[in-house]
Amino acid sequence: MNPLSLVRQFIKGLTSDTDPRQIGWGIALGFLIGLLPKATLTAQLLLVLLMALRVNLPMALITMLAMALVNPLMDKLTDPVGYYLLTSSALYPLWTKLYNMPIMPWTGFNNTVLTGGLVVGLALLFPVYLAGNRFGVYYNDKFKDRLMNSKFVKGLKASWLFDWYFKAEM
Repeated sequence: MNPLSLVRQFIKGLTSDTDPRQIGWGIALGFLIGLLPKATLTAQLLLVLLMALRVNLPMALITMLAMALVNPLMDKLTDPVGYYLLTSSALYPLWTKLYNMPIMPWTGFNNTVLTGGLVVGLALLFPVYLAGNRFGVYYNDKFKDRLMNSKFVKGLKASWLFDWYFKAEM
């Protein structure tokens, strides 16, 4: 996929699936995925879930990028939570059983940052969704029209190269 196609898909995503609930769930899932280490099966499965659901993908990607930048600071919160859960004597049989299952070690659940990030992310999922839903209302009222009327988007739409390459209107 070329860069022009990526820009087109991103702008198209910002103007479609803009129901506030779709924006809210996109932000919430992007927040959850952004908290986790990406080289685990858990993060990959959540990415597949994100792609399978009808949510606003550009908002999810922006949120994942923002969380990836803030993630080193969040690790100071998620690591102790994960450490507490993984070293809890009451949960020891559960962790042993999960580790002995065929695919479960690939999920990375025995990583303190992943376990803590998953627990913190799930605990904050609904409040982040509500904030994202509110942002979705604001986005639809104020920002979407401003984005579509921006010089950048108008320039892309007016470009003969853009029109020739895609032969479709955004």
